[in-house]
Amino acid sequence: MPGSHFHIDRLREQLQHEIAAVIAREMRDPRIPSVVTVTQVKLATDTRNATVFVSIFGDEKVKADALAALNAGAAYIQRLVSGRITVKHFPHLVFKLDVSIEHSQHINELLKEISDDLEQPSQPD
Repeated sequence: MPGSHFHIDRLREQLQHEIAAVIAREMRDPRIPSVVTVTQVKLATDTRNATVFVSIFGDEKVKADALAALNAGAAYIQRLVSGRITVKHFPHLVFKLDVSIEHSQHINELLKEISDDLEQPSQPD
């Protein structure tokens, strides 16, 4: 059903935008740093559950604490966002850490090292 996919895609985009706005402007938990990016929202086919992937700037402790705070505040975030988006059944939110940005940075560093190694002239034995 093409209409259903359009509805789910549109809902996913709206959720991503509104959840990011709530985290940035309305969450007062000191464990949540100022740099939190909602990178993706995955909806279940029945739209009753949503996994919200976030990228958090900081060390592992900062990331773990922020993720715990977001999951603890999920009901509050759901309540605020449900007032802004009209759906029959608002999804239950679960926050997970998106490590794809760190992973791509690591790959870029490895590629740079390889490139640097290739550019250096080889030393004769």
